[in-house]
Amino acid sequence: MDTILLHFDTPTAALRAVAARSDDGDARTFQPTASNLATAFLNVATVRSNHAALETNETVFSFDEVLRAAQRVQQFLRTRPDYSAGMRVVLKLPNSAEYVAAFYGTLLADCVPVPIPVSIERLRWQQIQELCQPQLVFTQREHLAGLESNASTASLQLREATGLSDSPPAPRRHGDDLAMVLFTSGSTGVPKGVSLSHRNLLANAESILHDLPIRADDKALVLVPFCHAFGNSILQTHILAGATMVVGTPFLFPAAIVQALAKFGATSFSAIPDVFGTLLKYGQLGETPLPSLRYMSVAGGGMRHDMAANITALIAPATFHVMYGQTEASPRLASLPPDQLTLRKGSIGKPILGVELAIRDESGRDLPPGEVGMLCARGDNVMLGYWNDPESTAMVLSNDGWLQTGDLAHRDEDGYFYIDGRANLLVKIQGHRVHPAEIEGVVEASFPNTRAVALPMARGEETRFALFVAAQNGQPIDMAEIRATCIRELPTYKVPLHFEIVKELPLTSALKVDRAALSLRIPQY
Repeated sequence: MDTILLHFDTPTAALRAVAARSDDGDARTFQPTASNLATAFLNVATVRSNHAALETNETVFSFDEVLRAAQRVQQFLRTRPDYSAGMRVVLKLPNSAEYVAAFYGTLLADCVPVPIPVSIERLRWQQIQELCQPQLVFTQREHLAGLESNASTASLQLREATGLSDSPPAPRRHGDDLAMVLFTSGSTGVPKGVSLSHRNLLANAESILHDLPIRADDKALVLVPFCHAFGNSILQTHILAGATMVVGTPFLFPAAIVQALAKFGATSFSAIPDVFGTLLKYGQLGETPLPSLRYMSVAGGGMRHDMAANITALIAPATFHVMYGQTEASPRLASLPPDQLTLRKGSIGKPILGVELAIRDESGRDLPPGEVGMLCARGDNVMLGYWNDPESTAMVLSNDGWLQTGDLAHRDEDGYFYIDGRANLLVKIQGHRVHPAEIEGVVEASFPNTRAVALPMARGEETRFALFVAAQNGQPIDMAEIRATCIRELPTYKVPLHFEIVKELPLTSALKVDRAALSLRIPQY
């Protein structure tokens, strides 16, 4: 296995002093003009050379250090005998300086990063290998487990290293060229590789920088893995804004998140709904002063209105932003401004800059306000397609660029959109089309301190539902009351057959509820 020595040599104490400054009061957001994501990174890193790009419990890394480390990765790739522009390079790395160097170094070399979770399942890794045939894997020695591969492997190590042999060449990929492949969670079936271009990623970063109050003097605490669409979005927006990100595994526990927000003087925090639910349950949010915090944002799944309202109250005067998207859209599509949260209960907001949204029926006809149909999206952020899968691509992406998101939704008279559930979760029971969200909504509305997940289950020739319920604040759950509520509020065919209280809902590597894992708990009837 090859080893790449990444040259991070600025004394930690000196750089911490740089990080402590407000960068001469500069709160501008740096949005470089470039058609190539690598060039955009290069431009920002040059302008923000002495500013902190990444901070951990142990050290701080400047933009210049990250750039030079990325250029070492670029040189390593370009000097390999098997090098070719567009070659796929897998990144099996946690959120770290090594990940950022590997990601942008791969782009600088005109190659295509393929990020995967550090804890990827063996079968899923085998599927991804077969699909995209990577030529190289960047990882660390402690994350080699389960990496049986025909591809070469290179370990990234933070150590003193000699300088670059010469000036690295400028990246040559263009806006419509493939920039990265992100694989969907694949909790059921074979994962799909979402092919995203430089234009896709830059367009979406620009849109998010327009809608979220990200500034160059910000310091974001980052928990979402960079290898997922949401985490990659956080990475791109903050790097391109010239801001600082705080990363590291010690923040994976609820109380530690709040402590880290205070310790590092974080100005923002973004996460998926289940993380915020855990914060409300265990995280002591609202008890620890967070004077630097300016905003929080949620994406990566639907969030109950009561949870959003609770978070909003606990972090005030900081604001709370609700966003919506999916991997195929690079990933953001819509945003709900904080001042609309109480007025538009349950809304995902309006399309972000450069995005069109529409509600359509099965024939492709646009539906009027109030009617439920497929949520469709179009914009420069919409993917090129699924990697080497034209059939699946044609099923969701039309010739004129409209993407079927897979979400059922409706809009109101003012143009605000609302999600009604995933289309592929619809179940036919006794001739009726039923969505799990209908059952989950009844339970969560009657018992606000719970999180409910309904899953289809078989009873002989009949399909019914199993219901799993977890407390959100440590209070006891009375399953008899929940059962009685379902019987009272739902028609018989929607009443779950199996009820179960769980201490915690299992999560995927993307930190979403793992419905596939939860389904294994359903008894056989």
